[in-house]
Amino acid sequence: MDKKSKIGILGGGVEGLAAAAYLAAHGYRDVTLYDENTSLEDADGRFLGGTGSGDGALSGPPPVPAVLGMGAFDEIDECDTVFRSPGVHPDKLKGFGGEITSTIRFFMEKRRGVVIGVTGTKGKGTTSALIYEILQEDGRDAYLGGNIGESPLKFLDDLNDDSLSVLELSSFQLQDLTVSPDVAVVLMTTSDHMDYHKDKDDYWMAKTPIARFQGEDGVLIVNSDYDYAEAFLALGKGKKVGVSTKGMVEKGAFLSNGKILYMSCDGGMCRREVIGETARVGLPGPHNLENVLAAVCVARSLGVGIDVIQKVIYRFSGLEHRLELVREAFGVKFYNDSFSTTPETCVAAARAFDAPTFLICGGSEKFSDYSDWARELEENMNVKAVFLIGDTAARMEEALKMAAMRGKVEEGKEFPLKVYMCGNLENALKEARAQARAGDYVIMSPAAASFGLFKNYKERGKRFRELVRAL
Repeated sequence: MDKKSKIGILGGGVEGLAAAAYLAAHGYRDVTLYDENTSLEDADGRFLGGTGSGDGALSGPPPVPAVLGMGAFDEIDECDTVFRSPGVHPDKLKGFGGEITSTIRFFMEKRRGVVIGVTGTKGKGTTSALIYEILQEDGRDAYLGGNIGESPLKFLDDLNDDSLSVLELSSFQLQDLTVSPDVAVVLMTTSDHMDYHKDKDDYWMAKTPIARFQGEDGVLIVNSDYDYAEAFLALGKGKKVGVSTKGMVEKGAFLSNGKILYMSCDGGMCRREVIGETARVGLPGPHNLENVLAAVCVARSLGVGIDVIQKVIYRFSGLEHRLELVREAFGVKFYNDSFSTTPETCVAAARAFDAPTFLICGGSEKFSDYSDWARELEENMNVKAVFLIGDTAARMEEALKMAAMRGKVEEGKEFPLKVYMCGNLENALKEARAQARAGDYVIMSPAAASFGLFKNYKERGKRFRELVRAL
């Protein structure tokens, strides 16, 4: 691809718009954006396009022509190169004879400095932000982008040999990479996006480029508590570092007697360092300790001092919409966990606090399997009731009923678990508020996507905050 190439950008989301803006600003003159939607909005909801296929140029940035509407992708055969946005499945490009790239792939091929890539089913955004905060505190020239919100093309021109780019990477962004990040982090990886991937194996395989192309100078950090760990640790030639919340690791970070420990080895000499105390970690919930351990490994591999790491992990309380405390009202604490779009993250939220918990769950379909989710909630002594909304409500209710019938549950808790079909978020919160008492927790942790009821998880979380603050 050069500046004379005819370039197509497939998808007008955050990455597509960023690619268009970057290419236009750098002298690529023949660039067209293709999107099967009939209009486009940027991240702030600003209108950027007309209606219908071939409707001319966008009314705002980026300054490139747009082909919009159903059948837009039928016109890409005339392109020399196309940028595939994350939401565009590779199957849509079968038969295309030109070069296929992506924003992340383009960035990885052009960037300077060190790239830290973080992936996993959940936790990657929190971990990426925590790593970035630690590097900033240490005075490094650090940048944060990827799936967390900002395209890395926005800071590509600012990078130098000392720069550190922290990227949150989804399976969509990783699957066609041919260059791995210098430091790669693989967190809890179960299954997700089964409406996009064929099966769990396809989902896992899409994530393997994060480590597959590492050289001997690379570092791969993997949570050894999960069954995929060995498969990932066999990838690439980088140094292998472990993370565990359940036991000791030979190299890496783990927990012991309320302490965060880091084990490093150099020239046959190993030493154990105390990084901090788990009770003082700012992130709520035991599940977040995995994210802290991974961030510790990244920071120590880059030479960040223990005092800096400790300062940040004690103060960092997380990102919005990730188990975010909205307020305490009537003695009840209300948490916004709108970013929870999988069963596993909802289970983690339910385990976060040792107190009576009322969950608001449900949303649009990603065809997740809710059987294990239901069993976990039925067996959790703290979960008192679940309030269901959205398209997934009926499947969730059925899963909870089946779990109650099968469940080998502890004595002393009322079963089956109380389940309420609420229709929408307003009704669910009203019902949860009526049942919760002082000392209890109400957590919106949907375990499902937001579409249908809301534009995205952010809008869902903002609406929950508005409702809670209005109580």
